[in-house]
Order: sequence, then structure tokens, then C-alpha cells
Amino acid sequence: MRKSAVFLTGFVAAALVGACALLPTDYNGAEAPREAAIVPLLSERPVIALALGSGGARGFAHVGVIKALEDAGIEADIVTGASSGAVVAALYAGGHRARNLEQIALEVEKGDLVDFVLFGKGWVKGNALQEFVNRLVDGKPIERLPRRFAVIATEAKSGRMRVFNQGDTGVAVRASASVPNLFVPPVINGEEYVDGALTSPVPVKLARAMGADIVIAVDVSWFAQARSASGPGMSQYGRSGRYALLADELDAADVIITPLTVRTRMLDFEKKEENIVAGEAAARGALARIRELIGEVAARKGARRAER
Repeated sequence: MRKSAVFLTGFVAAALVGACALLPTDYNGAEAPREAAIVPLLSERPVIALALGSGGARGFAHVGVIKALEDAGIEADIVTGASSGAVVAALYAGGHRARNLEQIALEVEKGDLVDFVLFGKGWVKGNALQEFVNRLVDGKPIERLPRRFAVIATEAKSGRMRVFNQGDTGVAVRASASVPNLFVPPVINGEEYVDGALTSPVPVKLARAMGADIVIAVDVSWFAQARSASGPGMSQYGRSGRYALLADELDAADVIITPLTVRTRMLDFEKKEENIVAGEAAARGALARIRELIGEVAARKGARRAER
């Protein structure tokens, strides 16, 4: 009994020390992610934006979408993301070409992104994801990335949507991808942040505000699969709750790409190759419409120039 009591006391003490060690860092100061005034991108040519949505491991499909677009000579000037879409969006905005993104996606292991913990408000700490993103963007803050980029995150306490368009790229992406009860929410300037998909599942309106003439939305959510399936589809959900948020964003898009992704668990990396292929196939099906829109916008802008 005495040995058991000593062991139990030691275990409790170790647990308390471990819990204290995992108190979240408060990211603050000049380098912290922040929301700055949005200055729309102005150009004489059509400004194209990609809005990459949430969907856990189905987000590998975003890589396939970018690959198909690049193969067709179509590149985004602006990229926005929420949750898993924010991860791919950050790397794309950071200058990685589609073929490199595909190589990164195929080589990445769950352990590179997921660091499990025993204590805290979730099972995944989030530091590994943050460091992975920052390493692949060479430590550049959002405002210094080669492409215009912004992510959506959600204030845990108020439920308010926040846009991060300046500051630490990795921390911003980590905040956007912090699914409640799975990820330990990061603290930024005293506020805890959780999944951006809770307030903007596919950030189309943000892309429009950033100056996009053409917004290509990529929806890899479960709802996308329900819309594509036979039967009642999404009519049973009406326009309420999470689906209402998604539908409201998609209504503002010019093109919606919905890859037929393989069903996976949120952190299941086993089907990433299949989902990349699904994204590529879906994007190829949208190329004709995208080219048509580019031509229409180019003609309008050319006519305006001629009038001046």
C-alpha cells in the first residue's frame, strides 16, 4: 500500500508538471498573426483567386486542383483558405509550384503534422503543423509571401470570424486548422482560436474583397459529397447551420470545384494520392468555364482601357 501511494503521488505530480508545461504560448507582438485592412489587388488583367475549403484529409484534393490549373496555364493571384485548405493555400502562396506541392503531399507523414498530447483542450498540440508550414515558406510572414494570401480563423470565446492577412504564417494556419476538441487552440494576443470552417468553410467573400475578378471555390467538405450523391442530397438540410455558411460562400463564387474525394477520417493520410487525383479530375472539368470567364473579364477590362 505504501509503495502504491508513493507511486500514485509521483504520477499525479508528474501529470501536474506535464500539464503546466503544456500551457499554451500566447503569440503576441509584431510577429503575431493579425488582421490588417484589406487593400484590393488592382490589375489590368483578370485577377484570379482560389478559395480552398475545409475537409480534413480530403484537403489533399486541393493539390490536384492546383496541378490541373497550372497544367492549363491558369494561376491564382490571390489564395485564401480555411482549415485544411489553409495549409495547402499557405504553401501555394509561399511559392511552391503544383508538382512540388504534389511531391510534398505524397511524402508527408501524419507524424510530420500531428503531435499528440495527453493534456490540454485537445489531442493534437499543433506545434508540428505550425513548424511544418513555416519551414516550407522559409519563415516568411503572410505579407511577404509571393502570392496574396489570407486565412480564416474563429475566436473560440465569441465565435467571431477573424481574417489573418499579416504576421506569422504558421501560427495563422494552425489557428485556422484547429478543429475544436481535436487540436489544442492556439492563443493569439490573449484570444484562443479554433477552426476557420466554423465561420467561413470556403473563404470566397474574402477572396472577392481582396480584389478577385474571378473566384474559384474548391469545396472538399462532406456536404460536397452529399450534393454529388444520388437521392435527396442537401435538400434535407435546408439553409441552416453549417450548410448555410457554406452555401452563402459558394453562392458568391464564379466557379465551384467539388472533387469526388475518397471518404476518410479527418487525420487519415492513407487516401491522399486518390484525393489528389480526384481534385485534378474535377478541376479539369471546370477548365472550359474558367477560360470563358477569363476571356469575358479580359474583354471588359480592355474596353474600359479603350474608353480612357
